[in-house]
Amino acid sequence: MSAPVAADDAQAAGAVPVWLERLRAGRTDESLFLVPGLEADPGELKGVVAALTGPQQVYAVAPLAPDAEHRNIAEHRDIAEHRDIAEHRNIAEPAIRAVQPAGPYRLGGYSFGALIALEMAQQLRAAGEAVDTLFLVEAVFDERYWPRGIWLRALLRRTGRQLWRIARMNPVRAAGELRLRGVRLVQRVLRRNADADDPLRAGMQGETEMGTRAYAAIGRYRPRFYDGSMTLVASSVDRHFGCDTVRLWNGYARHLDIARVDGDHLTVMQEPESAAAVARVIDHRLALARKEWTGLRPMPGLARPMILTTMRWFSAARLAHALAEAGFAVSACRPRAHALELVDGLTADCRLHRLWRLRSLVAAIREASPDIILPDDERALALLRRLHRRVRTADAAMAALVARSLGDVDSWPSIASRTGLAKAAQNLTVPAPATDVVGTADALTRWVGEHGLPIVLKTDGSWGGRGVAVVRDGTELRDAWRTISNPPRLARGLKRLLVNFEAGPLSAWLRRAHPVVNAQKFVEGREAIVTVACVDGAVQALVCLEVAQESEAKGPAAVVRVIEHSGMAQAAGQLVAWFGLTGFCGFDFMLTGTGEAYLLELNPRVTPTAYLLVEGDHRRSRTIALFPAGLVPGAEAGTAVAGVPDIPVRAPSLIRFGEQMAMRKHRATARMARRLKQRLSPARY
Repeated sequence: MSAPVAADDAQAAGAVPVWLERLRAGRTDESLFLVPGLEADPGELKGVVAALTGPQQVYAVAPLAPDAEHRNIAEHRDIAEHRDIAEHRNIAEPAIRAVQPAGPYRLGGYSFGALIALEMAQQLRAAGEAVDTLFLVEAVFDERYWPRGIWLRALLRRTGRQLWRIARMNPVRAAGELRLRGVRLVQRVLRRNADADDPLRAGMQGETEMGTRAYAAIGRYRPRFYDGSMTLVASSVDRHFGCDTVRLWNGYARHLDIARVDGDHLTVMQEPESAAAVARVIDHRLALARKEWTGLRPMPGLARPMILTTMRWFSAARLAHALAEAGFAVSACRPRAHALELVDGLTADCRLHRLWRLRSLVAAIREASPDIILPDDERALALLRRLHRRVRTADAAMAALVARSLGDVDSWPSIASRTGLAKAAQNLTVPAPATDVVGTADALTRWVGEHGLPIVLKTDGSWGGRGVAVVRDGTELRDAWRTISNPPRLARGLKRLLVNFEAGPLSAWLRRAHPVVNAQKFVEGREAIVTVACVDGAVQALVCLEVAQESEAKGPAAVVRVIEHSGMAQAAGQLVAWFGLTGFCGFDFMLTGTGEAYLLELNPRVTPTAYLLVEGDHRRSRTIALFPAGLVPGAEAGTAVAGVPDIPVRAPSLIRFGEQMAMRKHRATARMARRLKQRLSPARY
């Protein structure tokens, strides 16, 4: 449908009608209205619209209309001039109501059109209408209203770029260009605090009269605070403004959702890949607003999570990005050079000091005020337990926060113990292999005599296949015991201290502290995982996965397959309630040939598949190659081992970071180090 639409009020005032063009058919109860940029050309929206996959219908809203001779009405001299964005808005808003009389409304715009969309949203909300989603694609307002620090840095960067460009010109042309740019620089400085119209903006010409008027309107526009949520789609390359445009919008909305796409201000709607990336953002945000959305939403007790990590694992950044997209107020406490620093939209991004971890963690909690802390690794778990011991009498509120983040305090010993977990499973009649703590080699021999071989030796507090040994032959029993029960080696303790700034392993070597060793009956079968999101012992979301391929021998999963297994799901729910868990956790199972599931381990922390619960994609039999673990060594970027490559397509910076991680992992030196480590380590379960 293409037709000029105008409200009676606008026509009576002699205003230009609005050109509404339906660019995409779809659900009539879910219309998306998009405003094009400076020249008001609906054609620049068609690349994005063509890449949309959701059910919504899409209209282009342009503040002009072709006449019978196919000329822009804006080219006529007898029409009312639109001198500011408010006038554009006052025309467009009634036109939208002519198509959709009542909300909720879904609005968006590109460049200048984004400012019109924002003002339409303001006007609709002021009239009592609901605005579900608001997309601002590469929205930039006049630089005189930028924060002073951003404006100064942008001025210096653009001046430097111009000088570098002029230096490569011939002398005659360089002199003329230097004079022109010098005048422009003086104008930019003088207009910073000017209230009246300025010659710099007024002299800017568009390709059409509408573009020229748009430049003039931008010069008079200063955005107001928007008491709602808006999604800012920003390009990853700055070639025009000298600053990160995302920073301009800080504080202008109650909730600002940030999405990055590759490209720059001029190409983001033109290049097919960039336009498709914008479309993916729009599709995802619209899906989040639908009632049938299956992913997690912010809820009491799980709305302001803080991710605590001591390792540079990619999974923390993937989860943070998914949570931020879903509307959670996400913060982080992390070491330096972590992928989390690439995640936009964090409410607080705090450093975990390598020497003063507890002190920096306390400062991070006070800055971010989370309602839950999500540990990302076992060392983060241990750090939270240490914090609880320190503050349980001095700071009751912080102690309560930590306790809630780690489950029932009285259950911590069982959660941290493999044998304790097995006993809890036994109490709940959850199938689990026989597991007991063994303190000596003789005790291990007696245990084997009772339960038989093969067995698995596991130390408490280990992860990723470390501290695990499979014993199939009785002649290997004592050698395996000596290897797994000894304190950390001096070389490892020194490495951890000097490289990782961790004194624990060296302290254990000095104290000759032996790890707690558990003997577990070996179960033959296929590995499986249950990933759970829970609040105060109640499951909120759950997915069962079968491990199709590991990233390395007995390491984290690289490829998983979504399955349905009522036994695993029921067991996970029982244990979540038993331990009073909150946040994300994972359960490791072994599936026998008959389909029976035996519980092996509980990971009361974030696991690599936790983000699946947030994104809500749990289709049965879907095979997922986890990113970046599932990338093929030496293949093209984004190629997966098997199944569907699960690349974070709406986070280009994370894609690049993950691909670099995969490349480093498969370098010759890294492969040699892993092979040497496997030879020096005992056989693993």
